[in-house]
Amino acid sequence: MTQRIDQVAGVILAGGRSSRFGSNKALALHQGDALIQGIARRLAGLFPETLLITNTPEEYGFLGWPMTGDRYPGCGPLAGIHAALRTVSKPRIFVCGCDMPLVDPVLIRFLCELDGGHDIVLPWLDEGPEPLYAVYRTTALPIIEDQLAQKQYKIGRLFDKLRIRKVTAGEILQILPDLTTFQNINHQHDLARLAAMVQ
Repeated sequence: MTQRIDQVAGVILAGGRSSRFGSNKALALHQGDALIQGIARRLAGLFPETLLITNTPEEYGFLGWPMTGDRYPGCGPLAGIHAALRTVSKPRIFVCGCDMPLVDPVLIRFLCELDGGHDIVLPWLDEGPEPLYAVYRTTALPIIEDQLAQKQYKIGRLFDKLRIRKVTAGEILQILPDLTTFQNINHQHDLARLAAMVQ
């Protein structure tokens, strides 16, 4: 059995409105399971503590995961990260979206092991940061709370206020053969492309 990542909780954010997808993409089927199920399985294999952030818990009872809702509803992923940091018992969380079916356990473990006292550890690719494939420490809470109270909902605004460890594409490509792990599902055609890729 794989060693669990002890000081980190695994968190999935399932709060998006899926407006571009046309229905709740977390529940869209991929290889016979809801998208979110495959992600939940990978995280449950890595973390002793898991948490789903959702404001519609009745939709996700089948996962059997602990759940909590946003304390700042309608304020996007930053509010989900805030709710998770306020809820878990661990000092850090790994956060991903419910639309990232290719999250990779090896990369997740690598990010979690790059602790170094940083408030956030996140992939910083050529196209920019991946804040929903990242590790957040509870030390970030006061800044996050302050930002939400000021109605500033962009995660990127945190980056000059906190200690960040940027993980480059080059570092990731030493671990994984490519960057497909960051693909997310926004449209129905993304799901079709994913199915073709996996085959």
